[in-house]
Amino acid sequence: MDLKLISLTLAIVLLSSCNSIKPTSDKAIVKEQIEKVQLTDIQQRKFDYFFYEASREKMKGNYEKSAMYLSECLKIDATSSAAMYELAHLFVAGNEPVKAQGLLERAIAIEPDNIWYKLMLAELYQNNKLGLEAIKLYEQIVIDYPDNDEYLYGLAQLYQRNNEFNKALDAYDQLEKRIGLNEVIILEKEKILLNIGKNKSALDELNKLVDKYPNEARYYGFIADYYLYLNENEEARRFYNMVLEKDPDNVMAFFSLGNLAFQANDTAQFISYYTRGLSSKTAPFEMKFQRILPFLMDSKNVSAYQNFLIDFLNVIITAHPYEARAYVYKGNYLRTINKNDEAIAAYKTAITIEPSNEMFWQDYLLLMIDNPDYHKIYQNAKLALAHFPENAFFYLLAGSSAGQLKDYDEALSLLSLGIKHVGDNKALEAQLYANKGDIYHSNNQSDKAFAAYEQSLKIDELNIVVLNNYSYYLSLENKDLDKAERMSSKCVELEPGNSTYLDTYAWVLFKRERYFEAKYIIERALDNGGNESDVIVEHYGDILYMNGDVEGALKQWNKAVEMGSESETIQKKIQLKKYIE
Repeated sequence: MDLKLISLTLAIVLLSSCNSIKPTSDKAIVKEQIEKVQLTDIQQRKFDYFFYEASREKMKGNYEKSAMYLSECLKIDATSSAAMYELAHLFVAGNEPVKAQGLLERAIAIEPDNIWYKLMLAELYQNNKLGLEAIKLYEQIVIDYPDNDEYLYGLAQLYQRNNEFNKALDAYDQLEKRIGLNEVIILEKEKILLNIGKNKSALDELNKLVDKYPNEARYYGFIADYYLYLNENEEARRFYNMVLEKDPDNVMAFFSLGNLAFQANDTAQFISYYTRGLSSKTAPFEMKFQRILPFLMDSKNVSAYQNFLIDFLNVIITAHPYEARAYVYKGNYLRTINKNDEAIAAYKTAITIEPSNEMFWQDYLLLMIDNPDYHKIYQNAKLALAHFPENAFFYLLAGSSAGQLKDYDEALSLLSLGIKHVGDNKALEAQLYANKGDIYHSNNQSDKAFAAYEQSLKIDELNIVVLNNYSYYLSLENKDLDKAERMSSKCVELEPGNSTYLDTYAWVLFKRERYFEAKYIIERALDNGGNESDVIVEHYGDILYMNGDVEGALKQWNKAVEMGSESETIQKKIQLKKYIE
């Protein structure tokens, strides 16, 4: 929320409205009371109107308008602490805490007994790195409200945040005397004592809980965590086992013991403890998944973890059979270890459980693209569209798959619908036009194909696939070869090691009868993996022939046939020992 213009206006209002208000930099203002202005009835009505409008705009989320109305309030009454307090909240929302601090200092100078102003100012002091000021203010609050335990706890927290550890301990001790033994206070004291190196005292605090509640398993867990923090793993293990003695189904103890076993390279124990934790019917799904997430995210060792990760995922699924995310996470993991068919099956189950999740459908369809079965992609993309009829990406997949299945009318219809629903996604819009171009070309409608490619390049002039396909198809038809060369050379410039783009560039040069240059470029294509493509090998033969190397051409044409070439002219080339258009 940008409140800079408003803050400038407000600064002018505050500086010019009343001589009794001192600059923010004067810290004494907090201690000095300012006399409240008395408004006439007319002024009061105007003030109330602007204040009401400010509150209404704030509730609607219109912070800028709310600040404007509050500024008008302060023009009428420069000593309105309520308007300052409300405006301070807006400054905090607009990430201007120093200005908020100045307003609250003024508000307290006007209304020194208002606790809410003081509490907010103390927090602002702390956030503005004025911890000592925050402490002074909170100490006064505790004096003014001696029976309020919440304020004493707030002071203890401030001491702690500002590294006044002994004062924090004293405050927590006072609080403990008032309210009795309290888990939160004990844990805060333990944290401080560990921080200042008083480990034995920290343990004594935890033992207070165990002594008073000897059957509460969690408190033995706190002691186990204490020993774990100090790297005393054997003691930690002993206390985690004590947790299980008190609570045999304690999930956190299972995971903690599992982690200790993993650190000790005891794989069998690690798997045993984790399996018991993951199979719990009471532990939430999110907590279980967070436990295995580090293993799923460890890209260096993810394959090494394969022997237990799939089992862990299956255990979670057994415990939460109707949790769609469990199947999605399993699918994602299976994809990382190149088990795409199993990943697709996992995603299919997730979609069966939660068919209204758009992202699940998207990831499911993207998985299918890796090993394309166009019938399945088409069918499932159409199913996705039944749930999300405005998703342009699903139209792209359905239309492209229909094109691969040679149902050109259906393909063009779907891609055109995708363009209507694409919204502001320019990259997707460019791809939809590009695919329309491919479909038109496959359906022998070259002029429409070239028009679609032009539309795509208007949106994304560096779409390398469109540049390559467009230039290649132009060369096949001997049309606009200057343009074809410009586009093809751009592809090679963008990806100089791509054999397909090098082949296209060589073929355009061939069509322009620049055979020597074409030979140089096609040999670069062959050096970059093009020797595995029968099309590129055949083109190499064509180019060699035009460079006067008939024997070399025959050798490459025969090699292309051995590689499985389905070219309509290659047998005639070999038979006649000459290039045929």
